[in-house]
Amino acid sequence: MKDRRYLFIVENPGFSPVHRAQLLRDLRSFLSVLNLRIASRHLEIVVGGIDPNIAKNKIEEILGPVTSVVDITDEASLGGGDITRFADLFNAERFWEAHAELEPIWRTTGDRTIQALILISAAFIKIQEGSPDKFVVLAKEALELLEGAPPRLGCIDLAKLKEDLSRSLISRAPFRIACL
Repeated sequence: MKDRRYLFIVENPGFSPVHRAQLLRDLRSFLSVLNLRIASRHLEIVVGGIDPNIAKNKIEEILGPVTSVVDITDEASLGGGDITRFADLFNAERFWEAHAELEPIWRTTGDRTIQALILISAAFIKIQEGSPDKFVVLAKEALELLEGAPPRLGCIDLAKLKEDLSRSLISRAPFRIACL
């Protein structure tokens, strides 16, 4: 049990990334919280070293119902390389899982377009963690990787993706990927 890590998804009762530090302190007084990401509609709490049922009960006691629990101990086994699933996770602001979905493809192919999608997800993770400066660095790197990319990757229109990401560099807000 000690080496296992779990991702708990909880409906966001109204927190934003500015609340992250205090929320982390509060949660860490009860649990071994390794990370916390705050999306507009949910919280992602990564917990390790404890029985997931005990962690779930404690999280629900503090924050409300847990909607999903994912064993993330073996990150390499999480992603299946499905572009549509990536888009679905991205659109649900589950950026960490979206990133994990494509990681196996990138590790075996080194494809720059896949790497760009991973970096876009990582950039928005930084927004959820309250690090907008890191968001800018990663988003700009992703845009550079998308230069010269094909017009599509699976269901994703990459020209539209670049436009949306460029707008997000100004707004610091996530966008939805249209998966055609």
